[in-house]
Amino acid sequence: MKKFLKQFALGLLVFIILNTIIAIIYEYPTYKSVKNKTNRNYLKWEAIHNNKNTFDLILIGTSRCYASFNPIIIDSVLNTNSYNMATSAQDIAETYYSLQEIFEYQNPKYIVLDMFFEASDESYDYYQTFSNSSFFNSKKRQLNLIYEGYGNTGILNYSIPVVKFKNYIKQDIAGILSKNKSLRKEDNWIKGYLYDTTIVSDTQISNYEPIANFSTSSFSRDRFNTYFNKIQALVSSNNAKLICVRTAYPPTRLELTDPDDEAIFFDSYLAEQQVPFFDLNTYKDDQYLYNDKDFADYHHLNYKGAKKASMQLVEALKQTKNN
Repeated sequence: MKKFLKQFALGLLVFIILNTIIAIIYEYPTYKSVKNKTNRNYLKWEAIHNNKNTFDLILIGTSRCYASFNPIIIDSVLNTNSYNMATSAQDIAETYYSLQEIFEYQNPKYIVLDMFFEASDESYDYYQTFSNSSFFNSKKRQLNLIYEGYGNTGILNYSIPVVKFKNYIKQDIAGILSKNKSLRKEDNWIKGYLYDTTIVSDTQISNYEPIANFSTSSFSRDRFNTYFNKIQALVSSNNAKLICVRTAYPPTRLELTDPDDEAIFFDSYLAEQQVPFFDLNTYKDDQYLYNDKDFADYHHLNYKGAKKASMQLVEALKQTKNN
């Protein structure tokens, strides 16, 4: 029995030390960036919290959204005051609770929501979600997201660093072994939008794969439906209008994709819900034609592509206003 207790105590000590080391390695850069006021999520929430009832147009969703829509371009045409609140790997539950927080401080007329299968799949990037929600002023809301959004698994990932950061640990190990280093930088932000000058390489284009569909993704229709209905009700109760968009993909990837389940599903679902939906891969494509070099990688627009996407959204908002 004593031997077992010693082994258990030693194992527990190793576990605590390992988690402490991982927490320091992965949490310290966030702590430092917040202290230096360079953390992008911190700055986004500071804009929302410190400029009450200022923004009349909020853009929200994943990194595909924050790479696509430049508020400066949109505002210059529509005379709005918009802000891009999209964040990396934003999950649809995270979107819902983020909008709760936003509506507590802002009174926007429009919410533009990015539609993306991976935002409603069964694979969650807990670190990104919890990092974003850590800047909510409402700690109750943050805890609701953790428990109601993800249940016991969410609590486990929130509490234990080695579990929370497991995907990043794997990526870092793979990065050490890989000769291919990412050249993409994310340091030029304009009202929540990433101004990215990276241009995808020909080698990357040659390695493009089809867009994820029902068989190659873990997209959950039930989960999407549950949280979309909550988002729709929340937006409506705050007297705002919900507009959904699907941001652009490189043409080469679209050519490889048959059928395009993402486009078909969202078009059908949102028509049923009577929610305005604009797929930027096809909307006014006679005026706004994308090419592969409008992208920074396999699904993020660079600044050239974002000019087109921002103007497409301007046209979509004008159309919505006139209907």
